[in-house]
Amino acid sequence: MKIVFNSSPLIFLSRLDFLNLFLETEAQFLLPKSVKEEISAKQDKSSSDINKLF
Repeated sequence: MKIVFNSSPLIFLSRLDFLNLFLETEAQFLLPKSVKEEISAKQDKSSSDINKLF
């Protein structure tokens, strides 16, 4: 299964500390370049956590 992330759900999962649990599944995760750029534009804990994973 392939899962494509949008920025809002990804940030929400990160803030709830559920991102690592979600990514432990067997699915293939895709992060569009525009989503990564949007997340990276704001330097905060969520941005840092997400950039470490993708």
